[in-house]
Amino acid sequence: MSIDKKGFRYRLSNVITWGGFLGAAVMFFVFISILINLLAGRTVGNWDGLFLAIFLASLPVYLGCALFNYLMVGSFRLLPWRKFDE
Repeated sequence: MSIDKKGFRYRLSNVITWGGFLGAAVMFFVFISILINLLAGRTVGNWDGLFLAIFLASLPVYLGCALFNYLMVGSFRLLPWRKFDE
């Protein structure tokens, strides 16, 4: 699919892709934090529940951005630095 790289849809797609990627980065950070706490055998009280809530809230953001990109430009673009044609 060919898309004009100076057009509004291309730029909006880049912004949405980076937003989704930031959601994935948050998910990764929270997952690592929970894993470190579990492996260390310590509980942080309510923080574990908060981390899990953030993780579960970040997942729909990531998938929603990917789906919106697919509907708008025909590509999921899960990684922001990848081109449309790849």
